[in-house]
Amino acid sequence: MDSYQHNFSDSEESMFDESVRVQKANKTLAVLKDFLQDFHNLKLLDIGSSTGIMTNEYAKYFDEVIGIDLDAKAVEYADENFKKENLKFINSPIEEIDFNDSYFDIITCSHIYEHVPSDIILMNKIFELLKPGGVCYFTAGNRFQIIEAHYKLPFLSYFPKKIANIYIQLFTNEKFYYENLKSYYKLKKLVKSFEIYDYTLKVLKSPSYYFADDMIQENTVKYYLINFIAKIFYMIVPTYIWILKKPQ
Repeated sequence: MDSYQHNFSDSEESMFDESVRVQKANKTLAVLKDFLQDFHNLKLLDIGSSTGIMTNEYAKYFDEVIGIDLDAKAVEYADENFKKENLKFINSPIEEIDFNDSYFDIITCSHIYEHVPSDIILMNKIFELLKPGGVCYFTAGNRFQIIEAHYKLPFLSYFPKKIANIYIQLFTNEKFYYENLKSYYKLKKLVKSFEIYDYTLKVLKSPSYYFADDMIQENTVKYYLINFIAKIFYMIVPTYIWILKKPQ
């Protein structure tokens, strides 16, 4: 059922939207820079690199950057459009990537865990590939989000798969609800091997600093309302932004 990921960019035009993807890359870089302070001589792996627009931005700052994705069309686009000596793209599942353990200083894994056959294998692979003290920029959708982010249907991710499949067939052209989102507590269990540094509320509090002002403008009614709700009802925040550090 994960075969739909092989042509993901065909159904997601935003993957080719340079302004949108660069903005997302800047968010990632802002969090990483705040945490690490210095990017000097670091190797980065971008899981789910798709069309390579974000990966290309990372290559402006890091010594070696590798993007990996299942989507052959997207990887071909990346290869054709982004050429740097320190940048490489691989068309492969992350589970099959052929690198030595403890090779990367940084791994980015943004909204990936719900799409893979096994999120446990994914996180184990990330742990293996990171150097001791290395970090993973990890953004994760919450199962208990009111509007499901992929299909914009209310409460879709709350339902068991059989009901979710019927629901999605009624309101979209899809036949299955492939994604497997987890709750906050199950996400914490999934990444238990790492030290967790939570940036979720920091980004909401300072969206300009973290290049998130495309979603929320500071000192507006929406800004104060979202920050209030996020603090009180943290367990239903739609997306968590975590730095996962592999222990030394």
